Parts: sequence; structure tokens; C-alpha cells
Amino acid sequence: PTPAAAAAMSSVYDLTFAALGCVCGYLAYKTNPFKAETAASPTFLSFQRNYVFVFLTMMMSDWLQGPYVYALYAHYGYSKAEIGTLFIAGFGASMVFGTMVGSFGDTIGRRKTCILFGFLYVASCITKHFSNFHVLMLGRLLGGVATSLLFSVFEAWMVSEHFGRSFDPSLLGSTFAQAYFCNSIVAILAGIIGQWAADTFGFVAPFDCSMVLLCIGTFTVATTWGENYGNQTTPFLEQLQKGFTVIRSQREVAIAGVCQSLFEGAMYTFVFMWTVAMENAAKEVGMGDIPHGYIFSIFMVSCMIGSCMFKNLYPAYKATTLLTGIILTAAVGLIPAAMGGLFGFTGLLLGFCFFEGAVGFYWPLIGEIRSSVIPEECRSTIMNFFRVPLNLIVVIVLYNIGDLTDAFVFRFCVTLLCISAYLSTMLVIPEKVQNPSEIEIGEPPSTASG
Repeated sequence: PTPAAAAAMSSVYDLTFAALGCVCGYLAYKTNPFKAETAASPTFLSFQRNYVFVFLTMMMSDWLQGPYVYALYAHYGYSKAEIGTLFIAGFGASMVFGTMVGSFGDTIGRRKTCILFGFLYVASCITKHFSNFHVLMLGRLLGGVATSLLFSVFEAWMVSEHFGRSFDPSLLGSTFAQAYFCNSIVAILAGIIGQWAADTFGFVAPFDCSMVLLCIGTFTVATTWGENYGNQTTPFLEQLQKGFTVIRSQREVAIAGVCQSLFEGAMYTFVFMWTVAMENAAKEVGMGDIPHGYIFSIFMVSCMIGSCMFKNLYPAYKATTLLTGIILTAAVGLIPAAMGGLFGFTGLLLGFCFFEGAVGFYWPLIGEIRSSVIPEECRSTIMNFFRVPLNLIVVIVLYNIGDLTDAFVFRFCVTLLCISAYLSTMLVIPEKVQNPSEIEIGEPPSTASG
């Protein structure tokens, strides 16, 4: 880029980061995500700190990889279609094998399954050192299964442990809010560290940093966590059948699952598409290469703003109302991209920040909703069933990516979000009980809107 274009590029990123940082700092000061509304015992605080530490360690290992997966494959010389095939392998593995492996959490134990996650993801990181397509494909398969576990079994362990130790149910929201607020902080750090590692040692270096964190997190789980189960005596296939029966027979579980699948299907499609969209938009205005790590950090500040807003608005407003509103907010954020960059590079960047802010609000909110609607004995199984449709959505998009324009893909994402928002208006959240396993399988739970 020309010196003028380079200066303009730096100015856009710096101003966006500074403005969002100020908003985030103000909201964090006003809401204080580390303060629970209910008095907590030292035992609970110790439990919460342990879980949040493990959660953040594992999530940071994932964040370190995120901005560089596409970039690494492109660096190895693979085309957009070939990279799409690798992504399809990851999401396909998560859809098929992740669902089965995730169900192990309910039968063989969630602690053991969390440890399995660590081994699988470390193996996936090792494959990034090789440019061979088949080795990279193996890494995507391992990473797809690991990702499915990351977003299901850890939360299932925490929720089960929370109720199993008879902690106040109202404190669960505090754990979710704290975990996802801090998750945005470590994501920002991951963006900065990942950018430094990639600039200094190459695109594979962030994956090596990720391996270090995975080892730390896995060791902590192995040495400090107790084991808990959904239904230890139920055979594997019967556990899968039981989870499917719950989804089919309990309306709230089914609606929550579809809303989650559509939202996260759009979100994971965005994960694949944002790099391409921003690179193309930057080239159109002569801005040259984009700083992946810096932009990623900007997105994560947006996420943190969303997490602060969740702490400020929940439980003052009903979870169903908030879910509908935040899904529509996410759809609005993708409109600039869906319109083919009509609002220019800055409009595209700000729209994506808007979308990421909605994502930051969505994560603790959907965690609260899942803790209320999913029965304990098949929590891991159902949470992984929820991931099947979202992975199918992404696989279909990526399979056809070579024939689709970027704008069409984003319009598809907006459509998914609008459908999800409509369905969320039908969701009625049952009243939270001390032990979710008291809800009888196959029978509708008590319905009190919340």
C-alpha cells in the first residue's frame, strides 16, 4: 500500500480499538462482572476460580489458533476451495464423531472426556507443522472432535458440579458472566500474542503457543477436578437414544437447540468468511494486507462489551426477550457484508464489531438457558446433539463456497439469524430448580417464563 493508505489503515484500526476500549472500560466499571448478586461461600468461590481458570486456559488455546488457520493453509499454497475442504473436514468430524465422543461425558465421565479433549487438540496442533494436505486433513478431523468437546463437556461438568455441591442456583449466572467476560480478555491477549508469534516465527507459531496452554489446562483438570456423570450405568447407544428422546419430547429443549444451531451456524460461517471479506475490502481501497491479530483483538473487545451488557441486563429482563433481541442485533451487524461492502471498509469493520458484540452477549445467555432446559443425566449428549445442525449448515456452505459470492454467504447468515430470532419468541424457559436431574425424561418440565 501507499504511505497514505498505510496511515489510513492504521488510523482506522487504532481509532476503532480505542473507542471500543473506552466503551468497554466504562461498562466493566459500571457492571463489575466479578461481583455476584448473591453472597457466595469461600467453597463456591474456590470452585468458581478453578473452573474459570481451566475454561480460560482451554479457550485461549482455541483463540490462539482461530485467526491463523485460514492464513496458514493459504501460506502453504492451498486454494480457497481446498481450504474449504479442510474446514468441511473439521466441521464434519465435529458433527459426526464429536456427537458420539461428547456423549461419553455422560457415561464414562466428564472429567475424563475433558482430558481427552486436551490430547486430541494437542495432536491437532502438531499436524500444523506439516504442509501435506492429508496430514492437515487429519489435524482438522482431530480438531473438529476436540472443538465439539470444548463447547459442551466443560460446561456440562461445571453445571453438574454446581448443583451436585448444592450451590445456590442463582450463582450459576455469575460463573457464566465471569467466564465469558474474562474469555474476551484472554482472547484479546491471544490476538496480541498470536500476532507477535506469527510475525516473529511464522504462521505455525500460534499453534505451538496453543499446545503449551492445552498441556497446562489438561494437567489442572487431571489433578484438581472430581469426576461427575450424567448416567453412568446407561449403555452408550441407549444414552444417545435418551438424548434424542428428550429433544423430541420436550418443546423447550428442541426450540433452544434449533435457536442455538442457527445462530452458531451463522457464527461459524462468519469465522471462515471474515478474513476473506476484510482482505478483499482492504485491497479495494488500497490498504494492502490486514493485521489478523489486531483485528481479532478488536473483535474481542466488542465481545467483552457484549458480556458486560449481559451482566447489566440479565436477569432484569427475561432471557427469551434478550435472546430474540441479541440474535436480531447480530443480523444487523452482518448487513454491510450481506450488501457487498456497500458501506466501505470502515462500515464492514464496524458491522463485524457489532456482530461480535452480539456474540459476547449470546454466550453467557445461552449458557443460562441451557442450564434451565437440559436435564442433567444427558446434558453432554444433548449439547452435542445441538451441534449437529450447526455443523451441517457450515459443511453445506463450505462445500459450495467456490460457487458462492461472499455477499451471498453473508445474506444466508442473516437469513439464519432471522429464523432463529423468530423461533426464540416461542421459547418458554422452565423455572430453575436446585437439581435439573429432577426433571423427568420424556415429560415436559414445569413452565414458568424467565
